[in-house]
Formats: sequence, C-alpha cells, structure tokens
Amino acid sequence: MRRHPSKDPAFASAMKLLRQRSGKSLVELQQDVGVSAQAISRWENAAASWPDERVALYLEAVGASEADLDREMYRVSEDGFSAKFPRHTPWNQGLPENLESHVISDESMSPWCEPGEKVFFQRGRQPRRLEGCLIELKDGGVLVRLYERERDGFLYFKRINPESTEQMLHSTVRGLHRIFLRGD
Repeated sequence: MRRHPSKDPAFASAMKLLRQRSGKSLVELQQDVGVSAQAISRWENAAASWPDERVALYLEAVGASEADLDREMYRVSEDGFSAKFPRHTPWNQGLPENLESHVISDESMSPWCEPGEKVFFQRGRQPRRLEGCLIELKDGGVLVRLYERERDGFLYFKRINPESTEQMLHSTVRGLHRIFLRGD
C-alpha cells in the first residue's frame, strides 16, 4: 500500500466521495473500519490524518480500489482554474521557440532543482496537479514550487525542502507557468 499525504484535503474529499457513491453511512462503516463514526468523519473532513492501516479497510468497506481512489483524487483536484485552459496547444506538437528561463536562487525545491540551476517555462502553459511551476507574484517575486490545486480563492503549492504546503491568495499571483523539464 502506498503512503498517503497526511491531512490532504484532496485525498480526504476523494475518500468521502467514494463512501457517498457506495451509499454507506459513517455508522455502517465503523464496524468494518474498526473506529468510531466520529473518527471517520474527522478523516473525511481532513481534520485528522488517515492512518495507513485504515485506508485499505475503508476502501474495502466501500467497495473501491486504489485505482478508484487515484481517479477520484485527480477529479477532485482538477479545479476550474486549471481546467479552463486548453490542453491541446502548439506546445503538444513540438517544442516552443519562446521558452524563458529562470535561475533557481533558494534550496526550497532541492533535490528537484538545485540553486543555480535553470528552469525553463513558457508563459501561459498551465501546470497540472503536482507539476513544477514558476509563480510570478504581483510584488515582483518569483517562486518555483509544485502546483497542488486552487480552491476558494487560494492557490496551494508544495515545497520540497522542507516538505510543506504553501497557500497563497489568488489575487497575489500575477502568473502561473508550467515548467518544461528535460525529457518533457
């Protein structure tokens, strides 16, 4: 069984949707999962971490598989902000000529990209979940992070070193551009 992120709202929402689709209530699940309905409710609302040993029991109780969970997590995390941009652009037919570069200045994304290393991006190319992105802030700052999602006026990004999730108001971001990786 793979490791699930602690208190990830997308993971919690996906698990809750799988339960609702199965037609089971929290009370019906508590016997199969081995915890109280209140504990399951806290997990589903991302108020508490999902114990790894309970994820498999929960999925079995609702009649879902890991593949169903992955599919649901992708659907939950695919928000209106990223879905509104076209996926079939000239980028998909070959390398664009108008790539721009940015030199990494901090260690927040090590070992994914090291300080002094260049990352290449194309303006207007939107990132998908957990893809590298260059964030242009309205105050002139530039950050490189992994894109997680956009929800309720906030953008969520993952930082690797130290591992954490950052939250930014959508109104503070001027541009969000997907990073072109070697071999992309």
